[in-house]
Amino acid sequence: MTILKPVDSPAKAALSCTMSEGIGMGYQDEVGARLRHVRESKQLSRKDVEGLTGGAFKESIIAMYESGRRRIPTPRLKDLADFYGVTVAFLSGESPVAAAAGAGQVDIEALLMSDPKYSDDERDLLLHVLDIIKAKRRAEGKE
Repeated sequence: MTILKPVDSPAKAALSCTMSEGIGMGYQDEVGARLRHVRESKQLSRKDVEGLTGGAFKESIIAMYESGRRRIPTPRLKDLADFYGVTVAFLSGESPVAAAAGAGQVDIEALLMSDPKYSDDERDLLLHVLDIIKAKRRAEGKE
């Protein structure tokens, strides 16, 4: 755990911020991957999100959030969580369950994405199998 000490000058504050940005890169990447997963699971493009939010989230900004190239402020993360119908805890990696409070459903895809024992290739394969099952259920009128 890194403890950031208070700084006594703007120059030191800027240096402290710059140095601490690298600390959270894993976090930013995880948040970005979860944002992308939720968006794609809803079959939305980044452009769709921009349009549906009235331009509140520009396509290019969403791309930077999803790639981990830009840190997402907490209020913006909350806005996106509300838009997608998931919890901030899920997007931030604190919860493997994506369902918004009270929804009473478990997102199996989210559980797979958060389980470290699977490689990216294994996750892709499992998600593909889930897509096949969902398509079959839709065809049978079960969804």
